[in-house]
Amino acid sequence: MTIKDEVYRVFSRLVVGDLTKRISPVQDGWEVDLPSGRTVARSILQEEARSLIAIGPDAVPHLLPWVANDYPALRYVAIFALEQITGEKPHLPYFDQADHGEGRTRAIEVWRRWYAAHERKV
Repeated sequence: MTIKDEVYRVFSRLVVGDLTKRISPVQDGWEVDLPSGRTVARSILQEEARSLIAIGPDAVPHLLPWVANDYPALRYVAIFALEQITGEKPHLPYFDQADHGEGRTRAIEVWRRWYAAHERKV
């Protein structure tokens, strides 16, 4: 399975509300709906992002399209994973449906530049 396939697999599961077994029984933070209508807490989405974070820098280009996804929960998983992998945290509201001021576009460019710089070092 390619890295692109693995990233897609994680998001495909989230779309239908199929969550991995939770590591922690604690659920905290705001709540948001998955595309399936299932409501989950922020901590659950962060746990779901762990497998993407574990892939590391090679996941970055495959996470970028999810930053522009229509569903805030999916956007959050992508943004959280990108922030953890890259250490770059551009200001980007998770829940704004409209991309006012092209925040997503600017954030994606920050992560693209990070990835390009990382590729040259490898």
